[in-house]
Amino acid sequence: MPTGDVLAPLLDFGFTELEAEIYVFLVQAAPATGYRVAQAIGKPVANTYKAIESLQNKGAIIVDEGANRICRAVPAEELLDRLERRFQQNRRRAAKALSRLDKSEDDDRIYQLESREQIFERCRHMLARCEQIAVLDLFPAPLEELRETLEAAADRGIKVAIKAYAQATMVGVEISVHSQGGAILKRWPGQWLNLVTDGREYLLAYFGSDGHVLQSVWSGSPYLSWVYHSAVSAELVLSAIQRHLENGATAAELREVIHHFRYFSGSKVPGYVSLLRRFEESERSTNRPAP
Repeated sequence: MPTGDVLAPLLDFGFTELEAEIYVFLVQAAPATGYRVAQAIGKPVANTYKAIESLQNKGAIIVDEGANRICRAVPAEELLDRLERRFQQNRRRAAKALSRLDKSEDDDRIYQLESREQIFERCRHMLARCEQIAVLDLFPAPLEELRETLEAAADRGIKVAIKAYAQATMVGVEISVHSQGGAILKRWPGQWLNLVTDGREYLLAYFGSDGHVLQSVWSGSPYLSWVYHSAVSAELVLSAIQRHLENGATAAELREVIHHFRYFSGSKVPGYVSLLRRFEESERSTNRPAP
Protein backbone atom coordinates (compact mmCIF):
# COMPACT_ATOMS: atom_id res chain seq x y z
CA MET A 1 0.00 0.00 0.00
CA PRO A 2 1.51 3.39 -0.97
CA THR A 3 2.26 5.75 1.88
CA GLY A 4 0.47 9.06 2.42
CA ASP A 5 3.64 10.96 1.47
CA VAL A 6 3.44 9.44 -2.01
CA LEU A 7 -0.32 9.79 -2.45
CA ALA A 8 -0.82 13.32 -1.08
CA PRO A 9 0.79 15.21 -4.01
CA LEU A 10 -1.42 13.35 -6.47
CA LEU A 11 -4.52 14.17 -4.44
CA ASP A 12 -3.55 17.83 -4.70
CA PHE A 13 -3.62 17.44 -8.50
CA GLY A 14 -7.24 16.25 -8.38
CA PHE A 15 -6.70 12.48 -8.27
CA THR A 16 -9.03 10.48 -6.07
CA GLU A 17 -7.36 8.34 -3.43
CA LEU A 18 -8.09 5.20 -5.44
CA GLU A 19 -6.72 6.75 -8.64
CA ALA A 20 -3.56 7.77 -6.79
CA GLU A 21 -3.10 4.25 -5.40
CA ILE A 22 -3.53 2.72 -8.85
CA TYR A 23 -1.12 5.14 -10.50
CA VAL A 24 1.57 4.63 -7.84
CA PHE A 25 1.18 0.85 -8.13
CA LEU A 26 1.53 0.97 -11.92
CA VAL A 27 4.62 3.18 -11.67
CA GLN A 28 6.26 0.38 -9.73
CA ALA A 29 4.68 -2.75 -11.23
CA ALA A 30 3.51 -2.04 -14.79
CA PRO A 31 2.38 -3.51 -17.02
CA ALA A 32 -0.60 -5.06 -15.25
CA THR A 33 -4.21 -5.95 -15.90
CA GLY A 34 -6.99 -4.16 -14.05
CA TYR A 35 -7.74 -7.36 -12.18
CA ARG A 36 -4.16 -7.67 -11.00
CA VAL A 37 -4.16 -4.03 -9.89
CA ALA A 38 -7.35 -4.57 -7.87
CA GLN A 39 -5.90 -7.63 -6.19
CA ALA A 40 -2.61 -5.90 -5.41
CA ILE A 41 -4.14 -2.83 -3.77
CA GLY A 42 -7.02 -4.68 -2.14
CA LYS A 43 -9.87 -2.80 -3.83
CA PRO A 44 -13.09 -4.03 -5.51
CA VAL A 45 -12.56 -4.95 -9.15
CA ALA A 46 -15.47 -2.86 -10.42
CA ASN A 47 -14.26 0.29 -8.62
CA THR A 48 -10.72 -0.31 -9.84
CA TYR A 49 -11.82 -0.56 -13.48
CA LYS A 50 -13.77 2.70 -13.17
CA ALA A 51 -10.73 4.43 -11.68
CA ILE A 52 -8.51 3.03 -14.44
CA GLU A 53 -10.86 4.49 -17.05
CA SER A 54 -10.73 7.85 -15.27
CA LEU A 55 -6.93 7.73 -15.16
CA GLN A 56 -6.85 6.93 -18.86
CA ASN A 57 -9.07 9.95 -19.58
CA LYS A 58 -6.72 12.09 -17.49
CA GLY A 59 -3.76 10.86 -19.48
CA ALA A 60 -2.09 9.35 -16.42
CA ILE A 61 -2.02 5.80 -17.77
CA ILE A 62 -2.14 4.11 -21.15
CA VAL A 63 -4.10 0.92 -21.82
CA ASP A 64 -3.46 -1.80 -24.35
CA GLU A 65 -6.76 -2.24 -26.16
CA GLY A 66 -6.25 -5.99 -26.58
CA ALA A 67 -8.32 -8.62 -24.86
CA ASN A 68 -6.50 -8.33 -21.51
CA ARG A 69 -6.40 -4.49 -21.43
CA ILE A 70 -2.91 -4.22 -20.01
CA CYS A 71 -2.28 -0.93 -18.15
CA ARG A 72 0.92 1.08 -17.89
CA ALA A 73 1.58 4.33 -16.02
CA VAL A 74 2.70 7.38 -17.97
CA PRO A 75 6.19 8.30 -16.67
CA ALA A 76 5.95 10.69 -13.72
CA GLU A 77 7.93 13.51 -15.38
CA GLU A 78 5.77 13.36 -18.50
CA LEU A 79 2.59 13.40 -16.43
CA LEU A 80 3.71 16.27 -14.18
CA ASP A 81 4.91 18.36 -17.13
CA ARG A 82 1.50 17.99 -18.78
CA LEU A 83 -0.34 18.80 -15.55
CA GLU A 84 1.81 21.90 -15.14
CA ARG A 85 1.06 23.08 -18.69
CA ARG A 86 -2.65 22.49 -18.11
CA PHE A 87 -2.52 24.43 -14.85
CA GLN A 88 -0.79 27.37 -16.55
CA GLN A 89 -3.38 27.35 -19.35
CA ASN A 90 -6.23 27.30 -16.84
CA ARG A 91 -4.54 30.02 -14.83
CA ARG A 92 -4.27 32.29 -17.88
CA ARG A 93 -7.93 31.72 -18.77
CA ALA A 94 -9.03 32.44 -15.21
CA ALA A 95 -6.87 35.56 -14.98
CA LYS A 96 -8.29 36.88 -18.26
CA ALA A 97 -11.86 36.23 -17.16
CA LEU A 98 -11.40 37.70 -13.69
CA SER A 99 -9.68 40.81 -15.05
CA ARG A 100 -12.92 41.74 -16.82
CA LEU A 101 -14.86 41.89 -13.58
CA ASP A 102 -15.54 45.20 -11.87
CA LYS A 103 -13.01 46.04 -9.19
CA SER A 104 -14.29 46.07 -5.63
CA GLU A 105 -14.62 49.38 -3.83
CA ASP A 106 -12.03 50.69 -1.37
CA ASP A 107 -11.94 48.59 1.78
CA ASP A 108 -10.64 49.94 5.09
CA ARG A 109 -11.30 46.74 7.02
CA ILE A 110 -8.61 44.70 8.79
CA TYR A 111 -8.47 41.02 7.86
CA GLN A 112 -6.81 38.12 9.64
CA LEU A 113 -4.52 35.78 7.71
CA GLU A 114 -4.39 32.22 8.99
CA SER A 115 -1.62 30.30 7.22
CA ARG A 116 2.09 30.83 6.62
CA GLU A 117 1.65 30.15 2.90
CA GLN A 118 -1.11 32.76 2.63
CA ILE A 119 1.00 35.35 4.44
CA PHE A 120 4.07 35.00 2.24
CA GLU A 121 2.01 34.81 -0.95
CA ARG A 122 0.24 38.05 0.04
CA CYS A 123 3.63 39.66 0.72
CA ARG A 124 4.93 38.62 -2.70
CA HIS A 125 1.87 40.04 -4.44
CA MET A 126 2.04 43.26 -2.42
CA LEU A 127 5.64 43.69 -3.56
CA ALA A 128 4.75 42.76 -7.15
CA ARG A 129 2.09 45.50 -7.37
CA CYS A 130 4.20 48.04 -5.47
CA GLU A 131 4.87 51.12 -7.60
CA GLN A 132 7.47 53.13 -5.69
CA ILE A 133 8.40 52.19 -2.15
CA ALA A 134 8.30 49.31 0.34
CA VAL A 135 9.36 49.49 3.99
CA LEU A 136 9.80 46.41 6.15
CA ASP A 137 10.58 45.44 9.74
CA LEU A 138 11.92 41.89 9.52
CA PHE A 139 13.41 39.21 11.73
CA PRO A 140 16.01 36.98 10.00
CA ALA A 141 13.81 34.04 8.93
CA PRO A 142 11.15 36.09 7.09
CA LEU A 143 13.93 38.19 5.58
CA GLU A 144 15.47 35.10 4.00
CA GLU A 145 12.07 33.83 2.89
CA LEU A 146 11.43 37.07 0.99
CA ARG A 147 15.00 37.70 -0.19
CA GLU A 148 14.42 36.81 -3.84
CA THR A 149 11.18 38.81 -4.05
CA LEU A 150 12.72 41.86 -2.37
CA GLU A 151 15.73 41.86 -4.66
CA ALA A 152 13.44 41.49 -7.67
CA ALA A 153 11.41 44.51 -6.51
CA ALA A 154 14.57 46.57 -6.07
CA ASP A 155 15.79 45.46 -9.51
CA ARG A 156 12.70 46.96 -11.16
CA GLY A 157 13.29 50.30 -9.45
CA ILE A 158 11.28 50.00 -6.23
CA LYS A 159 12.83 51.71 -3.20
CA VAL A 160 13.07 48.89 -0.65
CA ALA A 161 14.22 49.58 2.92
CA ILE A 162 14.42 47.05 5.75
CA LYS A 163 14.84 47.45 9.47
CA ALA A 164 16.70 44.26 10.35
CA TYR A 165 18.02 42.66 13.53
CA ALA A 166 21.08 40.86 12.19
CA GLN A 167 23.62 41.67 9.54
CA ALA A 168 22.33 41.00 6.03
CA THR A 169 22.99 42.22 2.50
CA MET A 170 20.71 42.34 -0.51
CA VAL A 171 21.36 43.69 -3.97
CA GLY A 172 19.73 47.11 -4.32
CA VAL A 173 18.03 46.98 -0.90
CA GLU A 174 18.56 49.48 1.94
CA ILE A 175 19.12 47.55 5.19
CA SER A 176 19.38 49.31 8.55
CA VAL A 177 20.36 46.95 11.37
CA HIS A 178 19.02 47.74 14.84
CA SER A 179 21.90 48.46 17.23
CA GLN A 180 20.33 46.13 19.83
CA GLY A 181 19.23 43.56 17.28
CA GLY A 182 20.89 40.60 18.99
CA ALA A 183 19.26 41.36 22.34
CA ILE A 184 15.85 41.79 20.69
CA LEU A 185 16.15 38.45 18.91
CA LYS A 186 16.91 36.75 22.23
CA ARG A 187 13.98 38.47 23.93
CA TRP A 188 11.39 37.36 21.36
CA PRO A 189 10.93 33.59 20.95
CA GLY A 190 9.43 33.83 17.47
CA GLN A 191 9.87 35.86 14.28
CA TRP A 192 8.00 38.87 13.01
CA LEU A 193 7.33 40.21 9.53
CA ASN A 194 5.94 43.70 8.96
CA LEU A 195 5.52 45.14 5.46
CA VAL A 196 4.03 48.34 4.04
CA THR A 197 3.94 48.99 0.29
CA ASP A 198 3.47 52.46 -1.19
CA GLY A 199 1.88 53.57 2.08
CA ARG A 200 -1.29 51.90 0.72
CA GLU A 201 -1.48 48.46 2.28
CA TYR A 202 0.22 46.71 5.15
CA LEU A 203 0.73 43.23 6.53
CA LEU A 204 1.82 42.36 10.07
CA ALA A 205 2.65 38.81 11.10
CA TYR A 206 4.21 37.01 14.04
CA PHE A 207 5.33 33.38 13.83
CA GLY A 208 6.07 31.03 16.70
CA SER A 209 9.49 29.42 17.09
CA ASP A 210 8.28 26.42 15.08
CA GLY A 211 7.07 28.67 12.24
CA HIS A 212 3.33 28.47 12.86
CA VAL A 213 1.25 31.66 12.69
CA LEU A 214 0.43 33.21 16.05
CA GLN A 215 -1.13 36.38 14.65
CA SER A 216 -1.30 38.11 11.29
CA VAL A 217 -3.42 40.89 9.79
CA TRP A 218 -3.63 42.64 6.44
CA SER A 219 -5.41 45.84 5.50
CA GLY A 220 -5.77 48.07 2.49
CA SER A 221 -6.77 51.00 4.66
CA PRO A 222 -4.78 53.95 3.29
CA TYR A 223 -4.88 55.81 6.60
CA LEU A 224 -3.66 52.90 8.73
CA SER A 225 -1.10 51.98 6.07
CA TRP A 226 0.29 55.50 5.98
CA VAL A 227 0.52 55.65 9.77
CA TYR A 228 2.50 52.42 9.87
CA HIS A 229 4.61 53.44 6.86
CA SER A 230 5.57 56.59 8.76
CA ALA A 231 6.39 54.58 11.89
CA VAL A 232 8.66 52.09 10.11
CA SER A 233 10.34 54.89 8.14
CA ALA A 234 11.07 56.76 11.37
CA GLU A 235 12.52 53.61 12.94
CA LEU A 236 14.74 53.11 9.91
CA VAL A 237 16.14 56.61 10.40
CA LEU A 238 16.53 56.10 14.15
CA SER A 239 18.39 52.80 13.68
CA ALA A 240 20.76 54.43 11.22
CA ILE A 241 21.35 57.40 13.53
CA GLN A 242 22.03 55.13 16.51
CA ARG A 243 24.56 53.13 14.52
CA HIS A 244 26.34 56.27 13.35
CA LEU A 245 26.38 57.74 16.86
CA GLU A 246 28.04 54.59 18.15
CA ASN A 247 30.69 55.07 15.47
CA GLY A 248 31.29 58.68 16.58
CA ALA A 249 29.47 60.44 13.76
CA THR A 250 29.54 64.23 13.58
CA ALA A 251 26.46 66.44 13.41
CA ALA A 252 27.02 66.91 9.69
CA GLU A 253 27.15 63.16 9.15
CA LEU A 254 23.93 62.70 11.09
CA ARG A 255 22.21 65.33 8.97
CA GLU A 256 23.37 63.39 5.91
CA VAL A 257 21.79 60.22 7.33
CA ILE A 258 18.46 62.01 7.79
CA HIS A 259 18.74 63.48 4.29
CA HIS A 260 19.43 60.01 2.88
CA PHE A 261 16.10 58.71 4.18
CA ARG A 262 14.02 61.73 3.20
CA TYR A 263 12.44 59.88 0.28
CA PHE A 264 10.72 57.39 2.59
CA SER A 265 8.64 60.04 4.33
CA GLY A 266 8.19 62.27 1.30
CA SER A 267 4.92 63.73 0.14
CA LYS A 268 5.08 61.88 -3.19
CA VAL A 269 4.58 58.40 -1.72
CA PRO A 270 1.48 57.04 -3.55
CA GLY A 271 -0.47 56.17 -0.40
CA TYR A 272 0.01 59.67 1.01
CA VAL A 273 -1.10 61.31 -2.23
CA SER A 274 -4.23 59.18 -2.59
CA LEU A 275 -5.07 59.55 1.10
CA LEU A 276 -5.01 63.36 0.94
CA ARG A 277 -7.09 63.31 -2.23
CA ARG A 278 -9.63 61.02 -0.60
CA PHE A 279 -9.93 63.18 2.52
CA GLU A 280 -10.13 66.37 0.48
CA GLU A 281 -12.96 64.93 -1.61
CA SER A 282 -14.73 63.85 1.55
CA GLU A 283 -14.42 67.37 2.97
CA ARG A 284 -15.78 68.95 -0.21
CA SER A 285 -18.71 66.51 -0.20
CA THR A 286 -19.48 67.20 3.45
CA ASN A 287 -19.34 70.99 3.06
CA ARG A 288 -21.25 71.15 -0.23
CA PRO A 289 -24.43 73.28 0.16
CA ALA A 290 -27.70 71.42 0.05
CA PRO A 291 -29.67 71.91 -3.21
